[in-house]
Amino acid sequence: MKRKTPNCSYDELVQLRQDGLVMDLDFIMMHPDDELKEEFKSFCEAHDREMDEESASEFLSRMEEGLELGMECGDA
Repeated sequence: MKRKTPNCSYDELVQLRQDGLVMDLDFIMMHPDDELKEEFKSFCEAHDREMDEESASEFLSRMEEGLELGMECGDA
């Protein structure tokens, strides 16, 4: 079943997540870049996980860690 998602800009979506109004799974599903959804789907398939809140939280944590590491190394 496809979720009905409101149209939010990336910045609005980040703010909603920071305010606790949007959970991690909704953040991914509402994200304006479909590539993020595909990466999440691939992550779940590769790790034999359901596309649920727990998986979404782990996926976003890993992405954020990768971005932080890239910034420290000057790659991001």
